[in-house]
Amino acid sequence: MRLPLGISNFKRLRKTNSYYVDKTALLKNLIDDGDYYFLSRPRRFGKSLLVSTLQCLFAGEKELFQGLYIYDKWDWSTKYPVVRISFDGKYDELMDLKTDIQDQLAILEKKHALKDKTVISLARRFENLLRHLHEKTGQKVVVLIDEYDKPIVDVLNDTKHAEQNRKELRGFYGILKGCLDSVQFIFVTGITMFSKTSLFSGLNNLKNISLSPRYGTICGYTDHDLDTVFAEEMKEFDREKIKKWYNGYNWLGKERVYNPFGLLLLFDEKRFEDWWFDTSVPSYLYQFLQEKHVDFKNLNTGFLSKRIFSTFDVKKVGIESLLFQSGYLTITETKDDDDGEIMFRLGFPNYEVRKYFSESFLEYITGQNSVKEQGRGLIKLLEQNDFQGFADKLKTTLAGIPNEWHRDRLAEKESWYATVVFLHFSMHNLTLHPEESTARGRSDLVLELAKQIFIFEFKMVAKAKDTDKLLDQAMTQIRE
Repeated sequence: MRLPLGISNFKRLRKTNSYYVDKTALLKNLIDDGDYYFLSRPRRFGKSLLVSTLQCLFAGEKELFQGLYIYDKWDWSTKYPVVRISFDGKYDELMDLKTDIQDQLAILEKKHALKDKTVISLARRFENLLRHLHEKTGQKVVVLIDEYDKPIVDVLNDTKHAEQNRKELRGFYGILKGCLDSVQFIFVTGITMFSKTSLFSGLNNLKNISLSPRYGTICGYTDHDLDTVFAEEMKEFDREKIKKWYNGYNWLGKERVYNPFGLLLLFDEKRFEDWWFDTSVPSYLYQFLQEKHVDFKNLNTGFLSKRIFSTFDVKKVGIESLLFQSGYLTITETKDDDDGEIMFRLGFPNYEVRKYFSESFLEYITGQNSVKEQGRGLIKLLEQNDFQGFADKLKTTLAGIPNEWHRDRLAEKESWYATVVFLHFSMHNLTLHPEESTARGRSDLVLELAKQIFIFEFKMVAKAKDTDKLLDQAMTQIRE
């Protein structure tokens, strides 16, 4: 069978005899249980294919579903009009979003023979389209919105532009509240988990299934999928190595899932590479992380409330929320707090993300292409217990960070340099314990290497005369 590389169109996938992991049982549950949904998943995780599947299902294209779970469980005699809006373009310029919406509405209006030209605003054109289809067909309309937040996420480093796009989208989406009498089903996908007040004002019945255990595997591949659908492809590969590289994503389902884009390219190219990561780093992300002085070694040391994942504010973007929803961190552990609220601990999902995120981010902030070799050099010196050599190489490594990228506050500088050290070790998949707490205190970083344990304490010196004092303090903490 054919590998569905780059195919997000369900009809094309089915007609080209391509592999398809059947998600229609989950889609049947969705449709039976409610009418209005939102789903957040990272880029290239199958959201658009899911939307395309729903489009064909509601349009009644029965022949495409032969052999799938839903084939004999769906009423094919009823066909619904479907309006699909996809924000998959570029939105770098201020007029890009408005032009894109105009173009998409014009195509839909022409397709459905809507000739009324008296409606001016984009939102009213959208409303007019929905009501026209309802009246014309006698059936309520299915509304599918794919990548709802891309016009905002693409320009997060330009707050003014992002805010303008947010306002434009809020007005456009807001029309849905007054059209529910003409709407049968709504399904919205994106990367960030929306804030209803900022983008979907009034549409309070839009159910967020992003962290619903029932739908944890609605995107991505499971071990069962590898054993059944891709059994022929798996004959050439070691399961544990595949799991190390591409498994690990968790949205509170019963099992962790594999990155589908990475697996398909692995099966096609027959080698392990950063297939997903290489195509999925948004242009704004590294600049955003650098500006916020993110301390990566602390990102997985504490538990976070579910609330940080369910809001999206252009002016105040949460680092953990952004990295989680973008696919660079995933849920590694959960617990209930004293009030019964679920709490999350985050971490890198797999080797691919850990290795290449650490390496490419270091290359970005240091302006060097040799960070992998620098990391190997540091590790080799530790293995040999050559601490003077390690100190000399570390000084050279840290000297490559541009001074103008740091603010004046010492605490932020300290965490930034500590992050650089952490990422040098992280890209080589070593066992690291940041902010390790014990009965006698807490260490900044613990590294397990060559049957030894290395303890790191980071201090930032404001004045040269304070160096000895801080050195003694650090050594005391380490000994304790």
